[in-house]
Amino acid sequence: MRCDGLRCLFWLVLVFGLACFAYGEEGKVTGGDVKREAGETLDAAKKYALQQKAEYQKKIEQELAELGDKIASLKEKAANATDESLRVMREKMADLRERQATAEKKLAEVKSTTYQAWMEMRDGMDKAVSEVKKAYESASKLFK
Repeated sequence: MRCDGLRCLFWLVLVFGLACFAYGEEGKVTGGDVKREAGETLDAAKKYALQQKAEYQKKIEQELAELGDKIASLKEKAANATDESLRVMREKMADLRERQATAEKKLAEVKSTTYQAWMEMRDGMDKAVSEVKKAYESASKLFK
């Protein structure tokens, strides 16, 4: 077995040596090559980040639009509520509108950010949308 290992090592070194010899000076990397490739990598990273931002923004806009429709439906139901349930409903709706406004403000901030800053804002945006959903669920339980 040791002989097979040495034989494999010999062939590996031989092939590597031949590859290095064949590569020679033609494969020499210059500072310009590094700069060009680094620039290409940075451009690709920027494009990717912008694509991710656009997809995320579209998803949040859709979620907020759906929640807006649901909130409008709750407002219609609130018009038929009794005095006590109306008071509770108004409180819940006020909380819901406040959370919705916060989420929409955060979305506007996400829209105006650079590709570098939007990832930092993403967690706050996710939290704001989650709070709108929770407030909606809480308010909608009054009509079940």
